This record gives sequence, C-alpha cells and structure tokens, in this order.
Amino acid sequence: MKVIKRYNQHRRDLHIDMECENCKAVETDNAAYDDTNFWVNVVPSFECKECGKSSNDLGIKPKDTGTKYPEGFQI
Repeated sequence: MKVIKRYNQHRRDLHIDMECENCKAVETDNAAYDDTNFWVNVVPSFECKECGKSSNDLGIKPKDTGTKYPEGFQI
C-alpha cells in the first residue's frame, strides 16, 4: 500500500488514504502516526483488504515521505 494523501494532522497524529500497488484498490481514512518508523516499517506492511498483498510482499521499497516535524522534536 502506498500513501496517496495525508490530512487532518494534529501534532503527530494524522489520517491517510492509501492505494494498493497490486490491484489499485483505495482505502481511506486510516489512522497514522507521523514518525520515521511508521513511514519506513509500518506502512509497507499494511495489507490490502481486496487482494491481501502488502508492499513488502511485492518487494517494493517504501518511498521516504518525510515527517512534518524533525525526529525527537517535542510538540
């Protein structure tokens, strides 16, 4: 699953819309956390509800989306 939209961010909590790289299904309004661990480790392991594949299953490396605030920054 890849992130196609980020919105409603409050501090580090936000919502994302994602699209499956395999079947192109779109999932909306998923809760997310804006830190490097979430973008690099958690997002690639999200499985599509339609086909059951994740970016890790497909061998796709995560794109660095960057965080709104620097790592370790207290908000």
